[in-house]
Amino acid sequence: MTKPLASIIMTTYNAPKHLELALSGLQIQTEKNFELHIADDGSTSETSDVVEQFMQRAPFPVVYSWQQDLGYRKTKILNESIRKAKADYYIFIDGDCVVHKDFIANHLKFRQKGYYLAGRRVELGPDYSKRLTAEMVLRGALNRPNIGLMMSCLKKDSEYFHRSLPVYNSTLRKLLKMEKVDDMKGCNFSVDRESIFKINGFDEDYEGYAREDTDLELRLQYLGLKIKSLKGLAIQYHVWHDRLPESENNKRKLKTIATQANPICRNGIVKHG
Repeated sequence: MTKPLASIIMTTYNAPKHLELALSGLQIQTEKNFELHIADDGSTSETSDVVEQFMQRAPFPVVYSWQQDLGYRKTKILNESIRKAKADYYIFIDGDCVVHKDFIANHLKFRQKGYYLAGRRVELGPDYSKRLTAEMVLRGALNRPNIGLMMSCLKKDSEYFHRSLPVYNSTLRKLLKMEKVDDMKGCNFSVDRESIFKINGFDEDYEGYAREDTDLELRLQYLGLKIKSLKGLAIQYHVWHDRLPESENNKRKLKTIATQANPICRNGIVKHG
């Protein structure tokens, strides 16, 4: 069996309806040569049922990793999926995000040695999210700008309609300042396997919501990598849900990490005592 071009690593936790939408987006990708790793931070059987049903129809390999629910331990299950991934290039997404049909193709097309790639997402509002179905996704409703989404944004339900517009022309991208992105988000970034292992993956000392992706980005930068924008190229739609409060412990830990300039975490893919 040939090695896949990309390993997609998708996190999820007790959001089976969101996951079903996200899986539908992956089912219609223009790039077919990839594997999917679902990293589940302790969901109930309702989520595993969705995954098992999807495995039966998925046109690509699916690997499901689950861990006991002992609180928010996203970094731990991410590292478990990283260990199992077979490709030389990793694309990270969340299970509450639906990707455009060219999402994987563009992450692969624009990858560049010495860079990690960062995209952005359209924020779907509660009303639009409630109406969105897997059937709509499979029909390509989010693969083109649509009136429903535009009206949702005009009504202040959804946000960032402009992020749904693909822009490939280099001159236009410069005019629209799409070549610049300030930071990466854990739901939409990619990097080569070698770099992920050099920094020892995600730091499992981050328990609780938020900042684990910023920590990883800082350590990629300490390794010497630079950020590259995929605005208008890696298009993604975030399905609405209530936000979790950010962990204060994680905020404090990030401040410490930011002063150390050390790319390698101790409690990552490999444990260093």
